[in-house]
Amino acid sequence: MPIIETKIDKFDGGIVNDPRDSRENVARIISNFDILTNPRKMSPYRDSEDGDTDSNNKRIRNFAIALRTGTTYSLYGLGVTTGAGVAEVYYKNLTDTSTNDLGDGGFTETLNNASASGAANFDLFVYYALQGRIYGAKANVIWAYDPAGSATFAEGGTGESLNVTYTSIAQGLVHSKDDILYVPYDNKIARNNAGTWTATVLTIPTHYVISSICEFGNFIAIAAAPIAGIGNSRVYLWDRDSSLVTLSESIDWGEGVIKILEEVDGELIGISQIGGAATGSIPLIATASFADKVIFRRLVGTRAIKFLTLIGGSDTTVLPIAKQKANQRLYFMMIVTLNGALREGVWSIGRPTIDSPFVLVHERTPNNATALTSPILYNFILAEDYLLQSYNDTAVFEMSKTIDTATFTSQIAIYESQIFDGRRKGFDASYYKKLKEISVTTEFLPAAGDVRMRYRTDANIPSGSWTTIFTNTTDNSISRTGINIASTGAELPDDYKEIQFRIESLGNAEITGLIFKEEIKPKRYDTA
Repeated sequence: MPIIETKIDKFDGGIVNDPRDSRENVARIISNFDILTNPRKMSPYRDSEDGDTDSNNKRIRNFAIALRTGTTYSLYGLGVTTGAGVAEVYYKNLTDTSTNDLGDGGFTETLNNASASGAANFDLFVYYALQGRIYGAKANVIWAYDPAGSATFAEGGTGESLNVTYTSIAQGLVHSKDDILYVPYDNKIARNNAGTWTATVLTIPTHYVISSICEFGNFIAIAAAPIAGIGNSRVYLWDRDSSLVTLSESIDWGEGVIKILEEVDGELIGISQIGGAATGSIPLIATASFADKVIFRRLVGTRAIKFLTLIGGSDTTVLPIAKQKANQRLYFMMIVTLNGALREGVWSIGRPTIDSPFVLVHERTPNNATALTSPILYNFILAEDYLLQSYNDTAVFEMSKTIDTATFTSQIAIYESQIFDGRRKGFDASYYKKLKEISVTTEFLPAAGDVRMRYRTDANIPSGSWTTIFTNTTDNSISRTGINIASTGAELPDDYKEIQFRIESLGNAEITGLIFKEEIKPKRYDTA
């Protein structure tokens, strides 16, 4: 019978929901790998370490970068005063050679860095350089904090604060066209023009709430989610002219509660959620769906075109409004069940070239290879090569950050393939098969390099365990081929109809290819 060979040497197709997608550059899961910088290899990210040694007291849940003194910028975190829920701001230096910086787990504080009273709202934390202030929120107040600590924490209508009644509030932005700060709340937008607040410069229909805003050329793009949690979202384009009642454009964004909106490579990308759980003060998610869905759309002309849908578990998907644009990618946080396991952390939407489609990658897990037991995701920030993630696990507040040394021993980078059934070579799942050989190619393995090749077949694929074929730890090796299972001496899998593979990388092993050969067996009647 024929021998068919499958060779995968590009990985830039990202994560897809269809487990039998015919494109060979896609996968069911790609975690802790960079696949977009070089599409012909998967490069692991460094380990994470403790990002705040006092995280359960400070409970930092949002981030911003602001000018602290002179020409020195610092990374600020919005947390609480110890043992309370009142807002307090902390900072660390944007270096990795001193204390309280990106190289360690220390945060420190300035003078005048705490609110006097009231519970903090963590959905707003934005720096306005023109005024030299960071703005945040508590109940019916937008407060102002001086990053240098020289001025008193302004709140309750004093100084640069604003009293405004709201139920939900989202992250603000300073538009580069006019250098004005815009803050969305409920179905309205407030404006701070060089220190002068206007509480309402725009109002959208009352059955929507604004969950996200972003620059889109000269416009502000506004994500409007249905308060009911069911129905279509909309995206409005606003030219920032508060004297006009009408908006420049109103776009039907399709079903689902839109949570994230951002421009990437000149295109407007929106991420919506159906089912799952609510986060922050943005609207409740209706739980009438049998399966959670996360829907990715892009604006083409005046239409929102769906390019990816993830189908997760039941009422387990979490999509916070946290986002950041960097490296021509849109980064965001998500918890979702995919390929039989709960996946959490920071994800990205990006593409290797301007002509390529947008792809999804699970960029970083919060705690290396340790899965979270009962996770809550708060926020994150990417400061050049350092990623900080704030989260909660089993009621303990945590923060992780990228380690400042070239260490790859605690984090496992994972590639889980689509399901192979022979259809790419003219066969299908009605044929039985035997795996004849399988190879993984790499860049020259470093001293700590470790590549593990695993598989699962047929009924075991949805959520079963993985069987190890081989482990390659040979220094300077560039490939390893499996013919027998090393641990048991048993032959490679036989009499299967479908097969799925998993590659695990430790020690900075960069993966360049997956090649396998299968023998197609004659069709026969199944007797079961």
